Amino acid sequence: MLRICQSLRLQMLLVALTVIGLTGCGGGPAYDGPRRFPLSGSVTFDGEPVTGGMISFVPEDGKSNPAGGPIEDGTFTIAEEKGANPGPYRVLVYWHKPTGKQIQDSDTGETVDEVRQVIPPEFNGNTSLSVNVTDDPEQNVFEFDLQPK
Repeated sequence: MLRICQSLRLQMLLVALTVIGLTGCGGGPAYDGPRRFPLSGSVTFDGEPVTGGMISFVPEDGKSNPAGGPIEDGTFTIAEEKGANPGPYRVLVYWHKPTGKQIQDSDTGETVDEVRQVIPPEFNGNTSLSVNVTDDPEQNVFEFDLQPK
């Protein structure tokens, strides 16, 4: 009987420790830095709405939080919890479109659609785009009408 009680206590202790451990899992510490603000807007390239692209806001000071998200049907929305701190940002836009060719993936060996970067470097790697994010969310709506040279 004593052995059964000890075994039961040990099992209950293990269950309790597991529950306590799992309760603390899932997300790490809450963000406690400067307030972030939502960003939204539209992106076109050569008059065409960018669909399936990505937009990134990179802080010019190197200290603020970067932000970014997908562009669908020419629009993007970045929620406050993933938004940017106030300040100047460089903006990078990427859009890969299928070329119509099939190629072999060098990692998996599978046949995949070949894609190419549509947006020229002056709007991504060597971006000339910049914005100033403010603490007024209504001012953080940006329109980017990108034109090829």
